[in-house]
Amino acid sequence: MAPSMQAVWITRLVMSWIAWDLTGSSAYVGLLSFFLFVPYITTIPFFGVLLDRIEPLRTAIIAQIIQALAAFTIFLMHITDSLSIFSLCTVAIIIGTANSAQGSARQTIVPRIVDKPTIANAVAFNAMNFQIARIIGPSVGGILIGLIGTKYTILFSSFFFLPALITLPMIVLTPKQGESTKKESNFISELIDGARFAHRNAIIFECIVLTFISSVIIRGCHELLPALADGKFNMGVEGLGQIMAAAGAGALISSFLIASRKKTYNDNGIPTIARISLILGLLFVTMLGYVDDWYLAILAAFISGACVTNVAIDMQSTVQMQLTDTYRARVASLWLATAIGGSGLGSILNGIFSDVFGITETFIFVGLVGVLAVILTQAWLYTKNREIGA
Repeated sequence: MAPSMQAVWITRLVMSWIAWDLTGSSAYVGLLSFFLFVPYITTIPFFGVLLDRIEPLRTAIIAQIIQALAAFTIFLMHITDSLSIFSLCTVAIIIGTANSAQGSARQTIVPRIVDKPTIANAVAFNAMNFQIARIIGPSVGGILIGLIGTKYTILFSSFFFLPALITLPMIVLTPKQGESTKKESNFISELIDGARFAHRNAIIFECIVLTFISSVIIRGCHELLPALADGKFNMGVEGLGQIMAAAGAGALISSFLIASRKKTYNDNGIPTIARISLILGLLFVTMLGYVDDWYLAILAAFISGACVTNVAIDMQSTVQMQLTDTYRARVASLWLATAIGGSGLGSILNGIFSDVFGITETFIFVGLVGVLAVILTQAWLYTKNREIGA
C-alpha cells in the first residue's frame, strides 16, 4: 500500500495548493485541511464497529477506489474549469472519510497477517511506510506541480491508488479470534461496549491517555512549525522545509529502529522506553520554544519527531497486544481517533495560545505542562490500579 500512501500526501498537497490558488486565503486552506481530517474524529469509531462485523480487506479496497475516484474527480473539475472552494471541500470530506475507513481497516489487517509476538514490528513497518510517504509524497507533489501543474499532478496521484487494488486481494488474513460481533446488534451499543472495554482494561486506558497527551502537545506543536520557522527564526520557506524534514527524519529513523527490534512485545504493559520517549519529546518541545539558535531548533525537532513516533508505535502495539478480534477494530479505532483528534485539538489550542502569548512562551509552557500531566497521570493510574487490586 506504499504507493497509495504517497498518493494520499500528494493529493493533500495539490488540494491545498489549489485552495490557495483559488482564494489566496490561509483561512480557506485551513478549512480544507479541517475537512480532510475531521472525518478521522467523527467516523473512525463507527468504522471500528463496522469492521468488527465484516472483513477489513473489502473495506480497504473500497476506500482505495473512492480515493482514486475522488482525485480523478478533481482532475475532471480542473479541466472543465468547474473547481471552487466549495467543491474542493466537498471532495475533501469524501477523501477524509475514505481515509478514515482505510486507517481503521489497516488497524485490523496488520495484526491478522503476522504472529502476535511480531505485531509491534509489523506496526512499526507500517508506520515507517507512513513516514516515508509523509516525507517523499509532498516533495514529489511539489516537483510535479512545478513541472506539469496541479491538473496533471492530481491525475498522476489518482493512478497511484490503483496498485493497492491488485495487492490487497492477495493478502490472506488469519481467522478471527473470539466471538464475532452480532450483526443484528445496535451500532451505538457496540461502540459504547468497545469504549467500556477500553476503559476497563488498565493498560489500554493508560495508552489512550498518554497518546492523547503526546498528540495534543507534541504533534499539536509540530503543526505550528511553519509559524516557528518563519515567525520566530525568520527562515522562510527554506527553513520550513528544513525543520519539517528534521521532524520527519526523526520519525522515520525511530520507525526503522522499532521495526528492527529483536525483542518482541509481551502482554505486561507499556514499554518503559515509551514513557521515557514521551517525557523527552515534551522536554524537546520546550526546547523548541526556548532556544534561539536555528540548528538547536532543528535538533529539537528531530528528537521530538523521533520521540513522538516511538510513543505512537509503542502505544499502538501495546493496545493491539491486549485485544482479540472481537474488540480489535472498535478499540484500535478509538485509539486512532484519540491520536489524530488530539493532534487536531492541540494545533488549534496551541495556535490560539501562540497568537495570544507568543509562540516561544507557548512551546515552553505546554511542554512543561505536558511533563506535569504525564507525572500526574501516572500517579493517578497507579493509585487507581492499587485500589482496584485491593
